[in-house]
Amino acid sequence: MRSTLAGAATVSLLLSTATASPLDFKSFSDLKTALLSKKDVAKKDTTVTYDYIVVGGGASGLTVANRLSEDKNINVLVIEAGQLDQKEDYIMVPGLAGTGTGTKYDWNISYVPNAALNNRAVPVAQGLGVGGGTLLNRLLMDRGSSADYNRWPLVGASGWDWNGLFPFFKKSENYTPPNADVAKDYNITYNQAYHGTGGPIQNSHSPYVWPTLKNYILGHRELGAKTPADAAGGDAVGVYAITHCQNPKDATRDSARTAYHDKAAGRSNYKLLTGTRVTKLTSKGNTITGVEIAAGPDAPRQTILAKKEVIMAAGAIRTPHILKLSGIGDPAELKKFNIPVVAANTAVGQNLQDHVLLPVVFGITAELTTNKLSDPTFSAQALAEWRAKGTGPYSTATADYLAFLSAQLISPGNWTKMALSLATQSPDTYLDASAPASVRAGYAIQKGLLAKGFLSSQEAVMEIIWADGVVLAALQHPASRGTVKLASANPFDTPLADAAHLKNPVDMQLMVETVKYIRRFMATNAMKPLSPVEYVPGAAAADDAAITEYIKNGAGTVWHPVGSCHIGAQSLGGCVDTNLKVYGVNNLRVVDASTMPIMPATHIMSTVYAMAEKAADIIS
Repeated sequence: MRSTLAGAATVSLLLSTATASPLDFKSFSDLKTALLSKKDVAKKDTTVTYDYIVVGGGASGLTVANRLSEDKNINVLVIEAGQLDQKEDYIMVPGLAGTGTGTKYDWNISYVPNAALNNRAVPVAQGLGVGGGTLLNRLLMDRGSSADYNRWPLVGASGWDWNGLFPFFKKSENYTPPNADVAKDYNITYNQAYHGTGGPIQNSHSPYVWPTLKNYILGHRELGAKTPADAAGGDAVGVYAITHCQNPKDATRDSARTAYHDKAAGRSNYKLLTGTRVTKLTSKGNTITGVEIAAGPDAPRQTILAKKEVIMAAGAIRTPHILKLSGIGDPAELKKFNIPVVAANTAVGQNLQDHVLLPVVFGITAELTTNKLSDPTFSAQALAEWRAKGTGPYSTATADYLAFLSAQLISPGNWTKMALSLATQSPDTYLDASAPASVRAGYAIQKGLLAKGFLSSQEAVMEIIWADGVVLAALQHPASRGTVKLASANPFDTPLADAAHLKNPVDMQLMVETVKYIRRFMATNAMKPLSPVEYVPGAAAADDAAITEYIKNGAGTVWHPVGSCHIGAQSLGGCVDTNLKVYGVNNLRVVDASTMPIMPATHIMSTVYAMAEKAADIIS
């Protein structure tokens, strides 16, 4: 028997202010009474309906919900599978950023085993809580180069280029310039015209910088990297200062929860339902009418209706999963699991991409490095300083400068060969067998754009991250494309996400060339004072074959899945149109990282915020 909303006592609806505790309803009747007006209850009208239902309480979902609920005449419900965080140190302390993975705020899933990685199943952290991935990441608020976003209209995403997104990058942020001493010591410059003030997200520079970062900056410059005056203006190639989503007053993380949810939670027309999974979307014909929810596999299935629209914001893995469970996808796959077809949209779950991460480890000698945090006395003193003043080693998530480098810098001898190899590939060769003709046509264009990127000094193909001897290489524009597929018709079974890391041999070749670049970088005059000694992969990895084997065994992910429901022309593999409406159905949009057609060379959080801000403008 089905009823409206959640009847399980385990479901909690967060109603009023940001500081309020969840209201736990002990019966379905109590929950309905709390939600419905007395007039409705008197009429025995038990239907709970919202204008907009937002599925997913991460960066994109909370942004859209906050903005839509600014209109008092619109009521919005956000449904999140996780819970509100309790402001644990591993979430709030910048110096502990990233250590929340593997906790209750992480879905704790992996990509499927990948033959290109010696059949390893690589873990991919995905936020499970109010704030989503913004609870787990390393707070990085960088933007891609204008060239990255200007590719998107070429696959049908008109209006989503740099000029279309730039105002929304600014709208989302409240930028604070660097402290004078940090700006002077690290030569940080900025252009206020590139930044917003008064936006929800605090965007600031760390008040503390680990000293070996100077060697890192100079080492890249020695090899030819430039430093743009302010990369936020679209010139995001070179080695440059990076901002973080942290409050400059106390150096705490500013997540989507604190920036968007907490500021909307006092509105009577904004509601948040936690600990609840959307099991499928409900529909009448090809019109989406609402959502079916459950608190767990054995809990009753309940239905909530949407007067206007359902907005999917569950991310690049969960959004296509829910769409397919709802009968929106490739009919052949849906038939396999006896799911009735609501709309034949074969692009759903195709075009999945993620940044590939590889560590190269050196021992270094320096008076002060992040290794000091393993000293209990030093760590305790540093944490006490952070709690008292919001300063010191724990006030930075590190990565206060990053290098985003062109193919010409990474591989001076082979960049043209890699471009030619990619350009001349058949678009069919490395795509999944399930890819329809439209996806193949779209990928042919994407592949050509990526090949041109190898030839440009204004486009970054690789990110180099410094962590005091641990040098991380992150592939920015993978040519490989993966999928999100159903494991079963059970919504509580984890979907089969395959990022296809390094499946395309050009990706592997570029990673090999990057290991060689890192070795050149560590041999620069700037790095010599640190007396670096390579530990991993070590001297035994002396040729391309040995380096390749190390990559197969050591590569992971930056946890940036995108692209699986991308904006674009339907004939080119687009899943949603330029207004983010899902092809083939009414009253359904997607607003999350799955809509990016091609990965930008950046950490994706600020791009997700900008896209969600733009989406809210479109919807309202």
